[in-house]
Amino acid sequence: MGLGPFTLISVFYVLIGVRVVYQLARNFRQTFDRRFTPQDRALVGQAAFFVLLPIAVALHELGHAVAIWLYGGQVLDWGFYGFAGYVAYDPREFTEAQQIVIAAAGTIVNLALAGIALALVFLKRPPLRAALNELLIQFVWISLLNALIVYPVLDLALGINGDWSQMYSGTAPLLNGAILVAHIATLALLFWGWKSPAAQARIAKLTGAPPAPRRIPTSQRPGGEPAASTPTEQAMRDAATRVAGGWPVPVEAATQQAANGLALLLSWNDGGLRRSVLAVAPESGGMEYSGVLQTNGTAPERRPLGRDTGAVDADRLTMMLRLAMETVSGWEPDGVGSRRSEVGRTDDGA
Repeated sequence: MGLGPFTLISVFYVLIGVRVVYQLARNFRQTFDRRFTPQDRALVGQAAFFVLLPIAVALHELGHAVAIWLYGGQVLDWGFYGFAGYVAYDPREFTEAQQIVIAAAGTIVNLALAGIALALVFLKRPPLRAALNELLIQFVWISLLNALIVYPVLDLALGINGDWSQMYSGTAPLLNGAILVAHIATLALLFWGWKSPAAQARIAKLTGAPPAPRRIPTSQRPGGEPAASTPTEQAMRDAATRVAGGWPVPVEAATQQAANGLALLLSWNDGGLRRSVLAVAPESGGMEYSGVLQTNGTAPERRPLGRDTGAVDADRLTMMLRLAMETVSGWEPDGVGSRRSEVGRTDDGA
């Protein structure tokens, strides 16, 4: 096998992977302890690609070799480059159906590895630590998407006569059709796992991932009836989406028609504290800001942040909400060195 595209890409990835392996070795204990930080999660994701995927590739090629041996053939040549590999044999020793099975053996290994990983994540009692579950889930996604989408597309598009060209050769229609059904069914299961709220919630719990922020509901009048969307409400919704997307932890956001005007509430958890920013658009114009701090089992503590008399638009509101949230994030409960601050007071509308 010459230096084809797979080999060149593989060598490039191996060079990057050396750095990941070094970082993982240095930080192994704290990465896989019970405190799973965002930094640990990023390193685990890299480990799934740069450490587990090459192992899966090696086992994939071994699957081809085992199929050849089981049919009584010989492996004439082989190669492994970390992220790519090959096994060579004399096809004249096998029937068309046997050649298809040999080609499919590598992908069968990928499916078996994914099944084992998912069983460890979902069936292990007590569950594995969040870091290990995250590593296995990431491996399942990376390995199966690589085996079932990336590689087939490259194989068929580049005409390299790899596994999938042979599996879909058309020389054994029933066997080719069975492989196609299994291929589509596996992709459908992956799509379901990606879109299913229940599956995602279970994965989030097992991997220690924070829950996704809730969508901002349509504002309501005090009686519970839907209120018509206004430019101010749309600006609030747009600004809340921007701020929540850039905040380091999930933010819950909601708009509601209050007695003194349209209100936007942004809330997030910070350790044992519940922090919130309330922005109210009174009928007189501008925006009034306040912060809310609540500890477990205590009444909410609300503190004013100031008033902005400028025009309400998404860009300005995004900036002011961000400033307000940063201020509230620095607060401590009363009696523990509280820091009070205003988000600013402007009158020019710029």
